[in-house]
Amino acid sequence: MEVGPRDRNEINVFVDLSQETTQDWDAVDLFLRRHGMKIDRDISIRQFASGVANLNYLISIDGKPAVFRRPPNDDAPPGAYDFVRQHKILARLGRCLPTTPKSLAYCDDVSVIGVPFLISEFRTGITIGRELPDELAGVENVGGQLSAMIVGAMAQLHRISPSEAGLSDLGRAEGFISRQIKGWRNRASRVMSVEQLRKFDAIREALIALQPADRPGTLVHLDFKLENVLVDPLTLTVQGIIDWEMATIGDPFYDLMLMLLVWGEPDDIPVYARQCCMPCKAPGWWSRRQALDAYQRATDTRVSEADTKFYWILAMFRNVGALAQLVVLYEKETMSNANKLDMAVSLETMLDHAVKLIGTPLDW
Repeated sequence: MEVGPRDRNEINVFVDLSQETTQDWDAVDLFLRRHGMKIDRDISIRQFASGVANLNYLISIDGKPAVFRRPPNDDAPPGAYDFVRQHKILARLGRCLPTTPKSLAYCDDVSVIGVPFLISEFRTGITIGRELPDELAGVENVGGQLSAMIVGAMAQLHRISPSEAGLSDLGRAEGFISRQIKGWRNRASRVMSVEQLRKFDAIREALIALQPADRPGTLVHLDFKLENVLVDPLTLTVQGIIDWEMATIGDPFYDLMLMLLVWGEPDDIPVYARQCCMPCKAPGWWSRRQALDAYQRATDTRVSEADTKFYWILAMFRNVGALAQLVVLYEKETMSNANKLDMAVSLETMLDHAVKLIGTPLDW
């Protein structure tokens, strides 16, 4: 999917004009004018097709393209759509990680358009999902190059000192994993049935029993995948990393396992194949084991096989909880531009497989 100038192919980049969710651009412009900026109203505003929950738009401010981002109107899960966190990261991280788009404006006054919103610097590039875009067809070892690129980008993030980036106040490393387990259980309890929660609690109890000691905390993105990386199609280099709203200080191996859970391999079992959002059939695409080994070399870290299994089950636990929330949001028709969630893998399938993992060897 291309994210670039307006003369690009817009079919895959933007929502069809008839399906766009309109915004009060007059109110947004008035807010920006109070802060010395203005929207170029003579340049059309278009809604990006990307993004599962948030609404994203390409706008122009003072002659330069920018990205307007806002959450759904209501019924957001507790802690979701943390735009003030994202603003803090985008305003500070660029000093250490130049691929971070700069935050241009943040509005927490819900009287303006009804929800908070964020406007950030626009970065050109392509985002890549399960299928390679046409411009990468025929590139030699393209899968291997993309694998090395994204693992290297994650390792680069994890090597940055939170204090050096001015983000030591972003979170606490101590107790991070325990808080993840407790937090996802609390969220699940609001949306799962009694039987679903019984299975979820079985996973939670296993995680508590297997939990390793806290690791030194690093900056973690918690949604690191090619769809959130803007790539130069000519050089296969990172031009921008986006969607920072969940980022914090935490366990880097948890961040890695969340990425590997959607990594994909050509011969994956269905529960993993249907979670995959990476081009795993591209020539040279690494296995998860190769990605794990390359990450450990790049960060000079090691994780045991037992801990690898723990982090893998924890990643499944998190994805099950997140999917349960999404199901409820779609059922209430509060998500941005769809009335029905087209799930690649069912909640029950993920739950059952996660429970099965507790007593079996790691199956990747």
